[in-house]
Amino acid sequence: MDNTQTNRSTTSQDVDLNKLREELNQSEQQVTSIIESFIELGVSIYDYPGTPEATQGMITNLKRNVDRLYKLNQVSNDPNSTLQHVNIPFEVVQYIEDGRNPDIYTREFVEAIRRSNQYQRAKMHGLKQLRNSLAEKISEEFPDLEPAVQDIVKRTTPQ
Repeated sequence: MDNTQTNRSTTSQDVDLNKLREELNQSEQQVTSIIESFIELGVSIYDYPGTPEATQGMITNLKRNVDRLYKLNQVSNDPNSTLQHVNIPFEVVQYIEDGRNPDIYTREFVEAIRRSNQYQRAKMHGLKQLRNSLAEKISEEFPDLEPAVQDIVKRTTPQ
């Protein structure tokens, strides 16, 4: 019975994950089309000839952008959307708002974690050496405490 429940929850999680991927892909496509449309609008403004056709084209493009932004806003605020469960760290949003690449943030974060792990590993290695050295010296000076010392070493050795 537990196996059936596990399979059901795994299937439910897979469906949610697939739905999340689908919604993320749709949102990405919408954002991409909005960006492309804004680029087109910028080019139109730069090369604006002043004709009624050019004005109408820019108005149409602008209306299309507003409609796309409205649809994207609706999707992002839909309470039934799986996107509501995606949490983006504030630092990443700030990074993007500052005009920086979020991939750089990720790379810097991973490097900081790697440095921290190396530091912690070195501390653990140093403490292990200190423990072993102290155990050896205590056992040499106080032979009657050797079983207790070996017990402590055994209990403090990671499995």
